[in-house]
Amino acid sequence: MVAIRPASRGPRVGVALTPTTLCAAVARRGDSRARAWRASIAPLNGEGTGWVALTDALRALARETGGTGRLCVALMPPLAEARGVELPPVGEREAQQLLSRGASRYFTAARGPQVVGTVRNRGNAGGGTVVAAAASARLLSAIHEAARGAGWEIDSIVPAEAAWAAAGAAWGRKGATTQVLVAHGDRTDLLRVVGASLTDVRRFRAGAAEAGLIADAAASASGTVTAVGSASARRELGQALAARGVTFEAPPVAATELADEPDFLAATFATADAAPQLVTESERAARGVSMRQLNVRLAAAAVVLALVAGVLEFWGVKRELRAVQAERATLRPQLTATLVGRTTVETAYQQLTVLSRAQRTAPEWSAVIAGITERLPLESYLTGFRGNGDSVVVDGLASRATRVFDALERVQELAEVRATAPVRLETPSDGPPMERFTISARVVREGDPKLAGAARGSGARQ
Repeated sequence: MVAIRPASRGPRVGVALTPTTLCAAVARRGDSRARAWRASIAPLNGEGTGWVALTDALRALARETGGTGRLCVALMPPLAEARGVELPPVGEREAQQLLSRGASRYFTAARGPQVVGTVRNRGNAGGGTVVAAAASARLLSAIHEAARGAGWEIDSIVPAEAAWAAAGAAWGRKGATTQVLVAHGDRTDLLRVVGASLTDVRRFRAGAAEAGLIADAAASASGTVTAVGSASARRELGQALAARGVTFEAPPVAATELADEPDFLAATFATADAAPQLVTESERAARGVSMRQLNVRLAAAAVVLALVAGVLEFWGVKRELRAVQAERATLRPQLTATLVGRTTVETAYQQLTVLSRAQRTAPEWSAVIAGITERLPLESYLTGFRGNGDSVVVDGLASRATRVFDALERVQELAEVRATAPVRLETPSDGPPMERFTISARVVREGDPKLAGAARGSGARQ
């Protein structure tokens, strides 16, 4: 399992530890590649005191690198042991607890309390084979204490197999299966890497003694085989495997020096992402506290950012509002003039509409007058003519007022002819007696039944 780590400052340096040697991959500013820096150290004593020799070596490393920072530590055999283990279907945390309690049954070199890390094979979410690594809890505590004493911070502790697997993943094709053969003086390790994950660890005797078993194990898994470690051991083993149809793929040219020195290779590829990782309970608790503190800080920062964003948004809205108001103030005179002009146009249009309607609905008085004059008897004449809307009133004198009444009824343009005042007899001083009449009528409009009937009668007469 890769433990979650809070961010830390300083450069990251990879270190490989054996019981008596510290090897660091040091890259000076401007160097294209790292170089190996080694220091001899006295083994960890059995008295329970700190690892003073490691503290001194890490101080010397700080002088070499120009300051302290973060350490990614790879534990070389026999400081850590990695192997494939068959487990029941349990979670990763439960698997670590199970292996820690029964470490002596799963790891041959386990003595005393052990810290265990696991990495589950791809596609194996339940039980089955997992790659597990174990190291002494006392050893890990001594490493942490020595690092703190020298001013360094431990970023991760992994078995050397995890770093070698990371090298194989970096040298192989992305996502492909790669096999890394590590030749030691006392044994040979065969690692299987799928993508960037270590999925299996097989251990054989040194040299070509078990070349047949190594060839069978390499052939059972697809993927290239890259050999690292002792040059003489690789040469001997390569000849034996070639006879069985297994050939090595050479590491990149830039990694030739790394391939010859397993500790330098482990120091170079010991990163915070390599797995399995070995994390003590105290370190896990400390990281949990750091992560909680970091989460609190992040939450507080998120709240502050939200408030700042709200203030900025409010300020932006107010600024936009002021800009809109200023623009409206600029356009107001133009809009006022436009509205006044529009009102004037609308008023004129309404007046024209009224006039047009009045023109369409007003009686044609010339036709009315002509019709009355044409029908009026010769012995009568008009003294007054008044029109109001569709009503007309005529005053006049006639020898017989009834003839005038009958004549007006025959006028096509008039309807509802009636007398509006009694007929009065008047005797002029210079003529015969005359009857004064006042007659009103309604002017017939277009579509009136009387007018339509008159038009039909006129057509019939034609």
